[in-house]
Amino acid sequence: MNEMESSPRNASLASRRPGREGIDGALSRDRGRLLGLWRRHEQARGDEVRRKAFEDALARSVAQREARAASLPRAEVDPSLPIAAEAERIVELLRAHQVVVVAGETGSGKTTQLPKLCLAAGRGAAGLIGCTQPRRIAARAVARRVAEELQVPLGGAVGYQVRFTEKVGEQTAVKFMTDGILLAEIQSDRWLSRYDTLIIDEAHERSLNIDFLLGYLKQLLAKRPDLKLVVTSATIDTARFSAHFNDAPVVDVEGRGYPVEMRYRALAGGADGTVPGDDGAMSTTDGIVAACDEIIMRGGSGMGGDVLVFLPGEREIRDAHRALEGRKYRHTEVLPLYARLSVRDQDRVFNPGSQRRIVLATNVAETSLTVPRIHYVVDPGLARVKRYSPRQKLDRLHIEPISQASANQRAGRCGRIAPGTCYRLYDEADFAARPEFTDPEIRRAALAGVILRMLALGLGAIEDFPFLEPPDARAIADGWQQLAELGAVDAARKLTAHGQAMAKLSVDVKLGRMLVAANDHRCLREMLVIASFLGIQDPRERPADQRGAADAAHAAFRDPKSEFVAILRLWEAYRVAHQDLTQSQLRKWCDRNFLGFLRMREWRELHRQLKLQCEGLGWSEEDRAGDVLFAAGEDDDAEQAAAAAPAREGVRRSRRRPRQGTTDSVMKDAAAAARDLYQSVHRALMAGLPTQVGHALPERDKRRQVSYEGPRGRRFQLFPGSTLSSRPPPWLLTATLLDTEKVWALTNGAIEPEWVEAELPHLLSRRHFDPRWSRRQGRVVGSEQVGLFGLVLAAARPFHYGAHYPEEARELFLRDGLVAGEINLRADVVARNRRALASAEEEEAKQRRTGLVVDEDWMLRWYRDRIPAELISAQALDAWYAKLTKEQRRELQWTRDDLLVADGSDAERFPAYYPLGDARLAVHYRFEPGAPDDGMTVVVPLHLLNALDGPRLGWLAPGFVQEKATALLRGLPKALRRNFVPAPDFARAFADAHGGADAATDSIGGALARFLKRLTGVEIGATDFDDAALEPHLRANLRLLDADGRRVLAESRDLDELRGRFGAHAADAFAAHASAGLAREALTAFPDMPIPVSVPGAGGVPAFPALHDDGDSVSLEVHADRAEAERQHPRGVRRLLALAVADRVRHARKQLPVQSKTALLYAAIESTAPRGAGGSRPADTLRQDLVDGAFAALTAEGLGDIRDPSAFAACSDAVGKALFPEAMRRLQQAETILALVAEARAALDAKLMGWARGNLDDMQAQLAALAPAGFLREVPAAVLAEYPRYLKALATRAGRALNDPTRDQQRMLELKPFADALALAAAGGRAGEPGWQALRWDLEELRVQVFAQELGAKGGVSPKKLAARLAALT
Repeated sequence: MNEMESSPRNASLASRRPGREGIDGALSRDRGRLLGLWRRHEQARGDEVRRKAFEDALARSVAQREARAASLPRAEVDPSLPIAAEAERIVELLRAHQVVVVAGETGSGKTTQLPKLCLAAGRGAAGLIGCTQPRRIAARAVARRVAEELQVPLGGAVGYQVRFTEKVGEQTAVKFMTDGILLAEIQSDRWLSRYDTLIIDEAHERSLNIDFLLGYLKQLLAKRPDLKLVVTSATIDTARFSAHFNDAPVVDVEGRGYPVEMRYRALAGGADGTVPGDDGAMSTTDGIVAACDEIIMRGGSGMGGDVLVFLPGEREIRDAHRALEGRKYRHTEVLPLYARLSVRDQDRVFNPGSQRRIVLATNVAETSLTVPRIHYVVDPGLARVKRYSPRQKLDRLHIEPISQASANQRAGRCGRIAPGTCYRLYDEADFAARPEFTDPEIRRAALAGVILRMLALGLGAIEDFPFLEPPDARAIADGWQQLAELGAVDAARKLTAHGQAMAKLSVDVKLGRMLVAANDHRCLREMLVIASFLGIQDPRERPADQRGAADAAHAAFRDPKSEFVAILRLWEAYRVAHQDLTQSQLRKWCDRNFLGFLRMREWRELHRQLKLQCEGLGWSEEDRAGDVLFAAGEDDDAEQAAAAAPAREGVRRSRRRPRQGTTDSVMKDAAAAARDLYQSVHRALMAGLPTQVGHALPERDKRRQVSYEGPRGRRFQLFPGSTLSSRPPPWLLTATLLDTEKVWALTNGAIEPEWVEAELPHLLSRRHFDPRWSRRQGRVVGSEQVGLFGLVLAAARPFHYGAHYPEEARELFLRDGLVAGEINLRADVVARNRRALASAEEEEAKQRRTGLVVDEDWMLRWYRDRIPAELISAQALDAWYAKLTKEQRRELQWTRDDLLVADGSDAERFPAYYPLGDARLAVHYRFEPGAPDDGMTVVVPLHLLNALDGPRLGWLAPGFVQEKATALLRGLPKALRRNFVPAPDFARAFADAHGGADAATDSIGGALARFLKRLTGVEIGATDFDDAALEPHLRANLRLLDADGRRVLAESRDLDELRGRFGAHAADAFAAHASAGLAREALTAFPDMPIPVSVPGAGGVPAFPALHDDGDSVSLEVHADRAEAERQHPRGVRRLLALAVADRVRHARKQLPVQSKTALLYAAIESTAPRGAGGSRPADTLRQDLVDGAFAALTAEGLGDIRDPSAFAACSDAVGKALFPEAMRRLQQAETILALVAEARAALDAKLMGWARGNLDDMQAQLAALAPAGFLREVPAAVLAEYPRYLKALATRAGRALNDPTRDQQRMLELKPFADALALAAAGGRAGEPGWQALRWDLEELRVQVFAQELGAKGGVSPKKLAARLAALT
């Protein structure tokens, strides 16, 4: 058909319908406003003003729609195009369905004809028909073509909008645009109300933008039933698009290509680019030469068609170019084609001459560009693919085998104009083994930008967004982490002020963060230039045949310290040239300086766009000359200045030279301003590149190249073409880290580590160590190590220790300063006390006695009791002492009587402090029977509650030991008590022998029992003493303070009761004290630094770091309880191992050879308790459980000892290698076990009548407990090995029960208490505890012994032993 009539214009009918229905006939952009007016009218039905406002607005919108519909161009479909055959069907589907998927190869006409078919279906009247294109050049070209076909001016009924150009008018019906433009419109118009139809073209390319749009539109279509969507794709995976939109109809349109013959020419050595060896293996280059030889020979010397050779990158193109030029084919030219090639060289490819051509191209020629006159394709099957690595936090650009879809796309390039031939340098089996489709960009790109966009739009969690294919969980976690590092989100994953500003800037999140920081640092002018440069492809060209000339031209803009400053130099030169020169002269200037004219223009346009966006945020550029940053040191390097002269001829005219009489101070001020601006610019850059700093390592590689160490243990080198490579700076900031064969740093600048500390305080880790008293400074100093994700910025910087750790600093101040006398004070208090001590030591020497003078601990306690806790320095002590009265000063002086002692004092029997680690808890004593705090009261800060040791507290103070021992003896049963009469004498002997010496290792009851047994020989244990009968004052009273130490939370003599009420709060408080700089969240890889078994916690109490399993990730937390840490750490390590070997797990599941019979046996068990696996096959469930069980077995032991990355890596490697063999071994086990389960189930089919039914129920319950759903995954490996014996015993019992049910019931009743106890434990959630698990499997052994003794029971089990164990558990 040549012309299709539009559907009847029914807008006027809709306008005559009163009320809500009439809105359907209005413009789509007015819909929201009209609905608001209608709702207000409905809320006030009698309000004539509101009614008239609604009716007038509706009438205007309907009239505009009718006028718009009348002005739409007629839609004519080109009958020569393949899509014409499906035109009527597409129109009908558009009218009947909200979404239509159109699949067609290149040349089918879908891109140019679908907008016209939408017009024919009546679309475009209510709003725009929007058509997205992946590339700007395609949007412009297609818009121009459709305008010509509709015979309308471009910018009228047909328009386009790309990044820097908009040709769209009020009467535009069809708008072509890039997908990025449509995404930008979503931010200002969530409903896309300007459009009544959207066409997402080339959806098979699956870029980030396309995938995001498809997910967003899936949500929007449910809210906008008036919106129509057309998704077009090559004939690649169209079913996926259809399913995404609820089984939308698919229209397949044939292309008009020609047949392509496939010729497989596998390289003997593989297509990996290796150099041929003695075994005759060919390299990729050799294979290409051989294929071209065959093509040339086949075509003879005449014109046999051009050849397109696909290669991974520029280096491979140069190698192949050199090899093919050496063949000297007649009438043949060899041309390269890659994205960085100059426009002039690209034109040679797209404007063929008379000679045959061999075009060597990257995969840019696969979809983006069409090379004319191609008859042959040589495909090595390789491409350099950019993938973002969440683990390494950088982009990898490695050579990979291409997918089948990509290979077919390449082959199709030679079937456009005539039948073609494709030479594949790999065999057909290799092709069949490759993945069907190329990974979409969302599966191989960083997701920080996507997450930021979703947060800004309020689209909810990325995990819940309806992507066509959900991104990897590790990539999502990395995206969140990157946003947190950039300061775009807070701990609650909400947008910060910085994040909101970044979301409004149309650049990568890193560049957006740089601009935010530049506004703060007052260097926005410079950062706009740098950010816009980094947002485009490098405009500097370096043709292969003119590299020297290009390098010389670019040297004019170089800066010896920073390539970012070089960007500013280039911009300044271009700005002056753009201002002074005509367009043609500017083009020549760009050619002369080897700069891409179009890319320079793109740079300028992006700079303009970002400047406008920044102005929209209320930011303004600084008022200073553009060359402040490098003006001061312009002529420092004579050679550089000479090289720069040609390019700066215009720049120099614009600079204001200082007058001849300028003083040195003015020059110094200019240099200082340049240095300050250099720092500000690089700090702003650092804000967007927080993990891309590096420190030069002292050692060099074989080529004498300097390597840099970066955060997270990353190592990289300067790119050889970098200006800084000749003189590498000690510290470096790089804009791009690219992993090819090595990790290279591109676009670099020298920095100072202090700038990193100043700019990124939220990412720094600080480790404080080596506290020591400094007499010179009069305070405690320590060493501080500052790190950025493992990169040490400062190794051992001195710092004021007391400002961070006042309690520990106070102890050092008292012990090493005051007690040792190593302190310089204006006050004479310490000097006087030292003189008194010397006198006492002289008296001790006279009497020839030791121990007569108090020791340092007494002196320390003396000072501690008198010096306020907040005094931790000499200066503070002097200030405090100066305010004291004479009487108070006298109390601080030692006397001879204070220093000379003979026996223990009350201070030793009733100490004022209770030591807990390095902390000292205040102790108060009161003698008032009946008072709540009678006896000994220990003041406990909240964060130290869980660190208290109950048995140790039971000893009380040494002065209470005799009294408490007496009370314990008197509370013994009479049969025991009569052996220890009189009790006070035994108690006194115990106190003299022990005191509190055993408090650290045993309870007072245990020590007393051992003492009495050793003394009298009477058997007595700690459990014989009745602690509950003790008087209250013989149990410590605990006074619990809040986190600030100001308010009493509770008092109790029961430590367990206090922990039950406040244990969780205490754990949080302790972790807050102990985990500073150590805690981590959302870990998906083992931390870079080793995890110590314990660290000093609050007050010196040991804290125990451990990894926690959080499901999809792991966190590093700190515990006061060692047992809890030892319980959690293996689980966390196991989760990280699961993440590390996830690929091996998937591989093992795919490769496990499960027989159908075995899978069906397992499915029968699984059917008793389905696990929600959906439509998964029985074999898949069995494979999953076997592999998971193998992983559990391999990680069952030893994980608690894994505390550093190397041990983790070794374990990960070992588990990965052993996983599949272990799964195979378990598969063999499973085949035996499942067969025995089936036999046991068959044996239990016999019907026992009457009371014997209980026997059958018991056996069926035993079988159900042995083989529940998922038991091959859950049961430990050691127990699973015994399953054949357990199942045989069950089958034996079933057979014997038929013959003698009475005897079977007697045996069953003997074991019933154990089975009932296990059932109660399972109901109470305790069945998984180690004690109950051991009891469960011992019960199975006992069943073997009782019902099938001939099979042999293990472990020496008996009913008596199990009863004792059960009593201990209950």
